[in-house]
Amino acid sequence: MSEVKQLQETDAEAADAALAARHQLFPFEQKEMQSNLHYTVCSEFTTMLRAQFKDDADANIGGDQAFYWNAKDDRDVICPDVYLVRGIGNGLRSSIKFWEEEKMSMRFVLEVWSKSNSAAERYEKYERYAELGVSEYAELDTERSELTGHRLNERGRYTVIQPQDGKVFFAELGLSVVYENDLLRLYRNDEKVLTASESAAEIVRLKNLLEAKK
Repeated sequence: MSEVKQLQETDAEAADAALAARHQLFPFEQKEMQSNLHYTVCSEFTTMLRAQFKDDADANIGGDQAFYWNAKDDRDVICPDVYLVRGIGNGLRSSIKFWEEEKMSMRFVLEVWSKSNSAAERYEKYERYAELGVSEYAELDTERSELTGHRLNERGRYTVIQPQDGKVFFAELGLSVVYENDLLRLYRNDEKVLTASESAAEIVRLKNLLEAKK
């Protein structure tokens, strides 16, 4: 191996070591990937919402969908963790552009926050959703296990939805929401809505009861 190549490899190893040491000293400078908790909360919540609105042809429910509001600049985009939109049907979309949807209205949005999300990012989305006319906005802080609901008033500003018995009622959903055991749970008329896995387990339990009575 030539002397030049040896020096290059030594320099590269030194640079890698320095970078590794820097990331150990300053882990906050690394961009955190979405955690399993974030994924589970959003996917379970989306699945439960879709089940609740399965017979509503005007309810479009999803998450991580790109919403564009400026036809001249595609950098103006926002991707809610979970949303309920009306006026566009319930079919799958690759993206949603405000200027193409005259009847569209964003009724509900959820954002799930962790320690990697800055206060500036949170405030920016809070302001943006108000500007876009999102009727109700839910924020879940997983670090504090804190769910906060906001409702748009007649002045186009958000007011906090006061919890009742620890649950936040969202009129657009017709459901109360609470953060329990690392899941966002739904309640309808004070009765807990089962998750998909819980529903499947309940069906099995009922079938076993029927078999036992035969």
